[in-house]
Amino acid sequence: MKKYFVISALLIILTANVSCEKFLAEKPKKSILVPQSKEDVRYLLDYYTTLNENPLLNFTLSDDWITTTPNWEGLNPWFQNSYLWKEEIFAHGERSTDFSRLHRKVFYANICLDILGKIGGNGDSEVSSLRGEALFVRAAALFYLAKLFLPHPDGGPDTDNMQIPIQLSADVNAKAEWMTIKNILDRIEADLTEAYSVIEQKAAFKTRPDKVTVKALLSRFYLYSGNYGASLDAANSVLNSTYKLLNYAELSAGKPYPFTLFNEESIYYGYHSNYLVTDGPASYINPDLYADYVDNDFRKQLFFKLDAGGKPLFKGSYTGGFSLFTGITYSEILLNAAESAVRLGRIDEGMGLLNTLAQKRYKDLKVWTENIGPDPLETVMRERRRELVFRGTRWMDMKRLAAKGELQLPISREIRGVVYRLENDRQFTLSLPLFELELENKFN
Repeated sequence: MKKYFVISALLIILTANVSCEKFLAEKPKKSILVPQSKEDVRYLLDYYTTLNENPLLNFTLSDDWITTTPNWEGLNPWFQNSYLWKEEIFAHGERSTDFSRLHRKVFYANICLDILGKIGGNGDSEVSSLRGEALFVRAAALFYLAKLFLPHPDGGPDTDNMQIPIQLSADVNAKAEWMTIKNILDRIEADLTEAYSVIEQKAAFKTRPDKVTVKALLSRFYLYSGNYGASLDAANSVLNSTYKLLNYAELSAGKPYPFTLFNEESIYYGYHSNYLVTDGPASYINPDLYADYVDNDFRKQLFFKLDAGGKPLFKGSYTGGFSLFTGITYSEILLNAAESAVRLGRIDEGMGLLNTLAQKRYKDLKVWTENIGPDPLETVMRERRRELVFRGTRWMDMKRLAAKGELQLPISREIRGVVYRLENDRQFTLSLPLFELELENKFN
């Protein structure tokens, strides 16, 4: 696995990326294409087609969507298995693109950190900020690995017995460290804490992280971990920034894609571009979820379109096109704050935050207010479900809610007349791909 990563890291300079082409143009006589300078690190960290693309598994495993048997039969085997929550998703000898891509991100970040460590800061703010970016990239990738391949920290007595291999060094001869969920969450928190202390205040592009981005990811991280006080504190830092909610009343539902790329609500850009599930006829909105959008809700027309048979398809990506937006938005952080406040017993604060969102999402706020149920937490979670559909966060929410006994199980899907169920905590932790484990054993 490590040799594969080394080759990938070197070939990254040769890919069709404008920054990488510039690298080659400026250094045509280099005998070995090994990143060495802070400029090289900048190019590596701007490789958004790798570093900003997030796992498709977060979508395929979630209950945001359903498909039909004919459509399911046209999917790749691993895709079929993940849709049905099979115990073994990947066949023997089959690579997991998501698993390898996340490890590649970690490795690229390690390379950048190693280079920057050799350069030394000496008061260079650019070097410090680049270090912060690399730490953020590594933390974000580790967080995805934890959500997919490790149990939730509240997942029961066997939680500490499950481990995954993580390479935290750019040294290809160093052995990977086998990490439990506690180990990896501690590493993520440490990386993000340091990143915040050194990263620049405001990034030039939304494909790069900055101080607000780090706080946004910390809010998500602490919400997943159940540290609601810390999640609320981090969220409030974001809510006090220059970002703001889109006013959905000002958008046109008649457009094929109503939202623009890098809009004022988008904090950090992330995406996935699998056409079959992002713009093809294979992925319908979960009918129970679609039924939860009332006509008073602008999102019903802005997020969805109906096919010829009247089935709802998604069109509301913040990428402005068919690619799924899987980054971080102001609305998500507002919902993190609302949920955290309610769970901490600060009901008025939480509902006030939710009201702020509702003002930008409903045609008649009075109608929305009159239909709020008696349970504040249920109200917040229903709005979270409606707001973050197809954003890549649902699997994270399902997993943390299941660990707390708050997710209604079983969840079922039917293919070829057979009903498959997601019904226990163990199914929320994916088995490691055998192919990747064999590579790890080979090079260790």
